[in-house]
Amino acid sequence: MIDYTEKIPNNVDLGRDRVLQRALEHWQPAYLSWWQDVGPNESHGYDVYLRTAISVEPDGWAKFGYVKMPEYRWGVFLQPQDPNRMVNFGTNKGQPAWQEVPGEYRSTLRRIIVTQGDTEPASVEQQRMLGLSCPSMYDLRNIFQVNVEEGRHLWAMVYLLHPVFWARWTRGGRGFAGAAFGRRGQSSHFGRVQRADAGLAGVFHVHILYG
Repeated sequence: MIDYTEKIPNNVDLGRDRVLQRALEHWQPAYLSWWQDVGPNESHGYDVYLRTAISVEPDGWAKFGYVKMPEYRWGVFLQPQDPNRMVNFGTNKGQPAWQEVPGEYRSTLRRIIVTQGDTEPASVEQQRMLGLSCPSMYDLRNIFQVNVEEGRHLWAMVYLLHPVFWARWTRGGRGFAGAAFGRRGQSSHFGRVQRADAGLAGVFHVHILYG
């Protein structure tokens, strides 16, 4: 089950690693400020009927209720580690799943996680005005649900980057986490996903103009 008594709800025993916990708690206000600035337009004061994860089990994993989106409890919710899990596809299919990232794959995995970590908030930013033209309240609620889920996915990416790339604070995982909100999907100068890294410059980047 997910512990919602913590400042950052989680099911990864976050309190066991105090350094990592403090790093994420330091990042949390920046995330909430970003949501207030570029989250769904004119939505912060409304109670929205949203799904909230309460576990990662297939049965009964979520609850529904009314909540103001800035008060939604984002956190770190991961599938429990399974030492018997196998790789299901690719070159390593049939081999035991990695419990630690092999050194030869670290750079590639970092690039994938950083790209994914940029696309999640980019989705929220690019949908900022979409709710103003929804044909029904049902559609509006679904858009808001997608928005908070994108935020949840961003939390997962940031959590993965911190411990996996711990030693690369300025240029690796923590560097991305700290700069995540300096890029914005609508920026024409240094937009989200338009990375300085040679292999990622321009990936998925779309300029968005707001009226």
